[in-house]
Amino acid sequence: MKELLMKMTLKEKIGQMMQLSPFFFDPRLEQEDAGPMRDLHLDAEKVWSAGSILGIGSAEEMKDIQKRYLERSRLGIPLLFTADVIHGFKTIFPVPLALSCTWDAEAVRTAARVAARESATGGIQMTYAPMADLVRDPRWGRVVESFGEDPLLLGLFAKASVEGFQDGDPAKDGSVAACVKHFAGYGAPEGGREYNTVDLSRQALESGYFEGYRQAVATGVRGVMTAFNPIEAVPSTVNRYLLREVLRDRWGFTGITITDYNSLHETIAHGVAEDAADAARLGVEAGLDVEMASTDYVNHLERLVAEGKVDVALIDEAVLRILNLKRELGLFDNPFKGALIPGETDVVRSKPHLKAARKVALEAAVLLKNDGVLPLDPTRKIAILGPFADSRKTNGPWSWHGNNAENESLAEVLERRGIRPVLVKKGEFGADYDAEDIVRIREADVVLLALGESARLSGEAHARADITLPGRQAELAEFVRSLGKKSVVILTNGRPLVLENILSVDAILETWFLGSMASEAIADLLYGIANPSGKLTMSFPRSVGQIPVHYDRLPTGRPNEDELHPGEYVTKYLDMLNSPRFPFGYGLSYARFRYDALILSAARIRAGETLTVSVGVTNEADVDGVEVVQLYLRDHAARISRPVRELKGFRRVAIQARTTETVTFELGLADLSYRLADGSLVWDPGRFSVHVGSDADAAAQASFVLER
Repeated sequence: MKELLMKMTLKEKIGQMMQLSPFFFDPRLEQEDAGPMRDLHLDAEKVWSAGSILGIGSAEEMKDIQKRYLERSRLGIPLLFTADVIHGFKTIFPVPLALSCTWDAEAVRTAARVAARESATGGIQMTYAPMADLVRDPRWGRVVESFGEDPLLLGLFAKASVEGFQDGDPAKDGSVAACVKHFAGYGAPEGGREYNTVDLSRQALESGYFEGYRQAVATGVRGVMTAFNPIEAVPSTVNRYLLREVLRDRWGFTGITITDYNSLHETIAHGVAEDAADAARLGVEAGLDVEMASTDYVNHLERLVAEGKVDVALIDEAVLRILNLKRELGLFDNPFKGALIPGETDVVRSKPHLKAARKVALEAAVLLKNDGVLPLDPTRKIAILGPFADSRKTNGPWSWHGNNAENESLAEVLERRGIRPVLVKKGEFGADYDAEDIVRIREADVVLLALGESARLSGEAHARADITLPGRQAELAEFVRSLGKKSVVILTNGRPLVLENILSVDAILETWFLGSMASEAIADLLYGIANPSGKLTMSFPRSVGQIPVHYDRLPTGRPNEDELHPGEYVTKYLDMLNSPRFPFGYGLSYARFRYDALILSAARIRAGETLTVSVGVTNEADVDGVEVVQLYLRDHAARISRPVRELKGFRRVAIQARTTETVTFELGLADLSYRLADGSLVWDPGRFSVHVGSDADAAAQASFVLER
């Protein structure tokens, strides 16, 4: 690629550093409204010099644009076609937050693998996924696109996602390059408000917020997208510490870096760039390779080089990375890689893909409450009420190639199975149901309440200050209760919600947005065909006033040791407990699991030795179940304050009815180490506590000492 680089003019090089939307190349295509796509000072020469495309509607569109582009390209350098394929192309899997609730890396890998196979046939060569932002604030709309609040799970699932998309070689048919986002700290906006500022210490970044990106880079991700937010008051898009010191020098990343939508130009609004030319200079100096949806590079870099304000060597290193990526993807050999017109493929929404989506959906739902009403008896009469009573909209945000109309509603699935509800009616509160409706509701033995948020209330730019159920949905739960009926809430939502005003219902099944096969999976779970096994990866607060509330908090000098009987001068609220309503790792089952006392292989270990932790877990119920056995550690004395608990391991264990399984973990020095603000891994001798159980409040515990 260096020989090709030497043949390129400066204009051609700079063009490779620009990414535009498809409608610039074909005015017949639908134009986007998101962001300032007008007044970009682009002529035809600049447009047709662009190196990559953001989003494409179909393989036909891709092939047409690529063909016409190559006819104009002096050196035959192909376009790179990219898109946001987050949790499925046309076979839609559960949203990432739901995926993480499977606690199953193979489920995450499968979702990405299917998405890669399908999106590749649609002409897409790189996806802007996974989102590896650690999240602690459910007000932020993009928690739906995250893997939750824990660094260990975040890194594990980011790794699995990259493996699924790229499958060891993104050049292979059925694979796409992955681009991790949003580097860095995008999941910590002040107030949970989208595009807001972020203020994180380097210690916080190294201790948790970096972990997802770090694991994606270690797995060979080919792209890194910068975040909108600043780190240390410098926008991530032009942050040399992030892009050069951490990403290139420390982590050895060799792929491309790319802005989020228009974020290079937005450095002017941030107050660090004087104008578009200054933004272009800052971007190149920081190590930013590609700007998405803005034109600061293409309109200003050539002049900046001529004036001696930018070293052309910086442009060369960026363009060489872009060319190398296109070579790695095989685009010089086949610029139409993988693209198939409809009818040429049986991959998209194939039976195996839909079957896989259903299996993952079954693992992703979380049973939050069950006062014995579930599983349902198929002979009992049901009614389905609520704003989502007849909804097929189960794909959720970031599923732009998916089609909700191809899904089934829960009522349609049940009727196909011979279960006909006495009433299926959309409505938000009691007044939406007339006297005839009430007669039918009274006929029901159990009322299913389809409550939650629409997909438009989650995702990018969709923050909510009030995260209770929207509108008057809580009144509907009280209305059904007033009729003396058992009720099961089926939640559809993209974030943890404050559920205090519906806790009187008999059961709550958190279903998030489960994708193409959501209703099939929900029906299986409601009727006990499948047993819930999902566990929360974000804590559910009791009130917005608790936020941020997460399990791995740092200890305080005045801890609240007894929440129910707190002292006067301890960390607490006067009007509420400190603990969340539903903690990290929480999730019920139709089985009942009992944990025995922990058995440690030693009371003291030395560095280099391994500690074995064993626990017996008994299923005391008459039904088989899957338990996610979780192991947490606390380092009681270190050179910096360490969290009160940290997840260090887990096992998904199938346990048959009335049997006991022994679950074993091995802990080594890597598990007992931690990162300092400079990224170095260190450890300290001293006492550690081990906690094992079904969630972050795990009761079974023991201690050991680490010696030098």
